[in-house]
Amino acid sequence: MRFLKYLIAVWTTLAVYTVSAFFVGPTGSYAYKQLSAEREKQRTNIEALQNLNQELAGTVNSLTYDSDTIMIYARELGYGASNENFVRIVGLGGAKKQRTTAGQITIPRSPGFIPERILWFLAFCAGIGVLVLLSISEFMRERRIRWRNYR
Repeated sequence: MRFLKYLIAVWTTLAVYTVSAFFVGPTGSYAYKQLSAEREKQRTNIEALQNLNQELAGTVNSLTYDSDTIMIYARELGYGASNENFVRIVGLGGAKKQRTTAGQITIPRSPGFIPERILWFLAFCAGIGVLVLLSISEFMRERRIRWRNYR
């Protein structure tokens, strides 16, 4: 039994480390789920940025080649043709000009996990705990046998 308790303690240490690393370790299933969710968020952001890029490219095209669009934007800025007269009504306030944004940066978050050192420490403590329990159990068994033989 003496050799077996050491073997069981080592096996317990390895089993606790393996199971904990599989679930909450740096490459465990919990970290994998977080990274998968982060990947989907990044893909959604990339699609939104691609759509915005297409809209802005269309705006650049229309500003480059369409004279009517250029005239509309010029009037919004307060410019006009030489034969045009402007009437400004004071006190009404101007219409808010809607500006497009260049997109949002989505900063990826690192996944939450328990570092390997802590996993090894916990597994080592579990192995020591099993060794202590088996040693106490063996001591109590030998004590009972000695007590029975003493009577």
